[in-house]
Parts: sequence; C-alpha cells; structure tokens
Amino acid sequence: MQRLSNGGNQMQWPEGKSFAFTVFDDTDHATVAKVKPVYDLLAQLGMRTTKSVWVYPSRGRFAGQSLSDPDYLAWIRQLQAQGFEIGSHGVGDGAFSRAEILAGMEAFRDWLGSYPRIHANHVGNPDNLYWLKDRFDWPVSALYGLYCRLRKRKAVAGCGSRPDSEHFWGDFCKAHIDYIRNYTCGDIDTLAFDPFMPYLDPHRSAYANRWFSSSDGHTVAEFCGLLSPEGLARLRGRGGACIVYTHFACGFVDAAGQVVPEVRSRLEQLAALDGYFEPVSTVLDHLRARQGAAPAGGRPSSGRWLADRIVKKIRYGR
Repeated sequence: MQRLSNGGNQMQWPEGKSFAFTVFDDTDHATVAKVKPVYDLLAQLGMRTTKSVWVYPSRGRFAGQSLSDPDYLAWIRQLQAQGFEIGSHGVGDGAFSRAEILAGMEAFRDWLGSYPRIHANHVGNPDNLYWLKDRFDWPVSALYGLYCRLRKRKAVAGCGSRPDSEHFWGDFCKAHIDYIRNYTCGDIDTLAFDPFMPYLDPHRSAYANRWFSSSDGHTVAEFCGLLSPEGLARLRGRGGACIVYTHFACGFVDAAGQVVPEVRSRLEQLAALDGYFEPVSTVLDHLRARQGAAPAGGRPSSGRWLADRIVKKIRYGR
C-alpha cells in the first residue's frame, strides 16, 4: 500500500488533519528545571509528545535525573496525566546487568502503571539492542565497523539482544515493547524517508518488534532548521509525518528558565497549522493500522542513512 502522496494516495490523518508532528525527547542530561518549560509550552499549544526516562541514577558520563528522584517522578506522572507518553531510553546511563534491567522495568510499571511501549538505545550502553554496526545491512555495517576501529571507539554492540550476554534483555523487549527507534534523517518528513514505518526487520526480529525512523533535531539549531517555514510548508503539502528525535535538556531552555525565543517561535508557528499532534506511539499506531493485515514488507536503506549523515556532517559539523 502506498502511504505517502507526491502523486499517490495521500495519507489520511485523524480528525481531518493535514499532517502529523511529534517528538521523541532523549532524556540525556534532563532535569525538571532544564526541560519542564518546554513541556509547559507544548501542553499550552495542544501538543502531546513522547518523553523518554531513565529508572536509575547515571553510572556513566551523562548526567540527568531519573525516576529514582522523587521530584522528577512526580513531574513525570504529571506529564503522563496530561497525555504525554513516557518511553524508555534504557534503565539508565552506563552498564546494567540483566537482573537490574528487568527490575528497572518492573519499577517503571509500578511507578507509571505499565511497561514502556517505545524505546531508543542510549549511545554506548552495553545493553543496547542491535546497536552500532548491528543496526545496518552490508556494506554499511562493514563501513561503520571500520569507522569505529579507526576512531578507536569501544566495540560494544547490541549485547541487549545477545542471549549469552550479562546485559541481555531482548526477551523482555520482544514481549512488551512495540517500537524501537533506528535511523535518523535530515528531512522534516520522516515518512518520506521511511514510508514503511513502523516496519518489521527480518534480520533483527528475534528480540525486537517494529522499528521506526526519526528526523534529526539533535540540537536547537537542527531542531529549528527542521521547523523552518519552508520545511513546515513541505510537510503540510505532502501530508507527511515528522517524528523529531531531540534533546530538550540541551539548550532549549535559557538560564532564566525560559524556552529560547527561536524554539518558541517555531513551535507557535507549527501549532497554528492543522497538524495531528500526538505522542510517537500513537502516530505509529495510526500508520500501522493503515498498513492493514499485509504490511508493505520494506525497510529504509542503510545507504540512504549514510548519505544523509554525510550531508549533516557538512552542514552542522557533527
């Protein structure tokens, strides 16, 4: 089934909306003070998005609060009550054993009422699922492996999906988590980059269900670049879907506790449009329902991801 327009059958969004927009907020460095103003603005504008969390305090190089902090847990519960989705970024930053991971997921359910439906791997965590070169098909997997060796990056890849590892939790993921993030792209229309999402990957299905892609809004500059007037017009005209992957804790709020003006302006312009503004899993559920009983069976190209990353390196220097 062709889901995206550009001469085909345009996607139909609930309530007659013209396009979909949502955010997966990576919890790295997040504290109530750093990110609450952004969520207050999103709620005021009628947008509901997805906030990832950790269960345990950091053991690695990334700071931030976790559900183990009473004030942070109380605020996360308030977000959930407002309609925001709470997702997983692993149980914490650093190395955690299988027993700790499973106990962390039970704590997540005890505190928030259910297991997370959605997950994104966290940088160098050994418990990541199908990570580093394991994310990619050949030849990109080989190129990425070579890149890691040249950069002398620690080769900890996907131990969460390896049953012989002390960090294995893939069986839990398969049983309870519906969606996992994989590729990113530089286009505001994530659905144009990945018209198959949420997709099944036969090479990465033993311990994962469906995968989705995201538009890269890693920093304030990249986030605002995606939400330019030209980008919003293109997204709306295509009837597409944007799932931004970003870090609201990294510069979106200034020292005075205010959302930085450019971000506020971009979000206000977006909110004035006839968009479908729901959490990531809700958007993916809609796409999945549109697939029907016979999904298209495709998945995005590793090569296209690589080309996109090269362009991003040239444009943003990282």
